[in-house]
Amino acid sequence: MNSSIGTTKRWRALVGAGVVLLLGPAAAGCGVGHGAPDSWTYLNAHGIALAHPKGWREMSGARLPHGMLGEAVLVQHGDTVGRVEVLTGADKRRPKGVKVKNSAEFKLGGKPAAQVSYVYRPKPDGPRLRVMDVTAHTAHGTPVLIRISGIPGEVTQDTMNRIADSIQVGTIGKGNILKT
Repeated sequence: MNSSIGTTKRWRALVGAGVVLLLGPAAAGCGVGHGAPDSWTYLNAHGIALAHPKGWREMSGARLPHGMLGEAVLVQHGDTVGRVEVLTGADKRRPKGVKVKNSAEFKLGGKPAAQVSYVYRPKPDGPRLRVMDVTAHTAHGTPVLIRISGIPGEVTQDTMNRIADSIQVGTIGKGNILKT
């Protein structure tokens, strides 16, 4: 047997394995639950943890309205231009007439989850708002809705995707995920 043929086959196998390793996560579809950039801050909201950029401000539990488990906002020049909310229930209330873009089916914390995206204008004279809704369940099985929203140009789609990618079931403590 010619040794160059065996070497060629080994290289092809290695290259094929490398392609699978590199493209596997991209081919899987939704990236929810894959972690966050190192410089981001984690928000723990009663069994759901997610990360947000350092410039975002978390709202304290006492200031949260009924039905909201956690919130972080991005304020620029006195206006809220970005928001992430963890809401009780997986209520899918959306503005009438919006067309939603559904993600592929996936699991978060071993339970079915879903992600939809849409854009709408909350006020006729206001800016458009880009919204990403992720429905999931806490470790205790409680349904929640994680709503990520921002004004295009102020909050990038990449930032919204990274927030969604950071969603974990459980709480974050000292860099580790703790199941609750």
